[in-house]
Amino acid sequence: MIAPMSTPLSLLQRLLQRPDDSPRALDDEREFSVDELAREAGSTVRNVRAYQDRGLLPPPERRGRTGVYFASHLRRLRLIGSLLERGYGLSNIKELLESWERGQDLDHVLGLDEAILGAWNQEAPAVIGFDELQAIFGDELNDEVIERALAQGLLQFDGERINVPSPRLFNAGVELHRSGIPLAALLEHLAVLRSDTEHLAAGIVRLVVTHLVDKKGADLLPGAADLGQLAEVFMRLRPLAEQVVLVELARGLKLSANEMLGERVGEILRQLEQPR
Repeated sequence: MIAPMSTPLSLLQRLLQRPDDSPRALDDEREFSVDELAREAGSTVRNVRAYQDRGLLPPPERRGRTGVYFASHLRRLRLIGSLLERGYGLSNIKELLESWERGQDLDHVLGLDEAILGAWNQEAPAVIGFDELQAIFGDELNDEVIERALAQGLLQFDGERINVPSPRLFNAGVELHRSGIPLAALLEHLAVLRSDTEHLAAGIVRLVVTHLVDKKGADLLPGAADLGQLAEVFMRLRPLAEQVVLVELARGLKLSANEMLGERVGEILRQLEQPR
């Protein structure tokens, strides 16, 4: 597991606390009326009602005709106010909160997805038939392998169709398999490769966040007006990061190949030198 980063996205995750979280934190035992909640948050009752109507703020707990709010509502209300001050509109905030609650990626909501991925990395999924999969992988395509491919997102079942979310990654796997590498070994190595790559990416993003985001306030999301600048940074950074990774990958491949093959050659020579 990779340690959580202090990124704009994880900051939002730390700030967001849903009122239905259980068990309820001790701080949530404090109760508010709607007037008290608005006053504590520096807002108005009208705003509280409006945010509820828009789905930004969960409804209170009903006790007869009285609505009771908790500290989790207060945190959400303060977050909304903070985002408004940062230049986000109510529709943007709603989309942001809904994406977070559904566990969806937030880069699209923040407008960073194209800058981070780049046009070249935005693939259109492909469709493949099960007969074609069997023809490619033969007897290695068993239930266990299929389950692992599904878990890794390499394949997706859509009714009677099988979708391939990343044709380039799939085709790379096919070529490696045709070269003689077993399918199970490829899937196992992909899991390791992803973990290593995520760790590498985390370090790169941490550089951007630490030096370009946190200096404006480590407890805040970037302002809406700052997102364009942040997107430009990622657009410039991505090809540079790719160059660094390619150079270091080539260096690592050479180093590992020499080390592993050198050990094999050395062992063979030692065996040949032994008297018979």
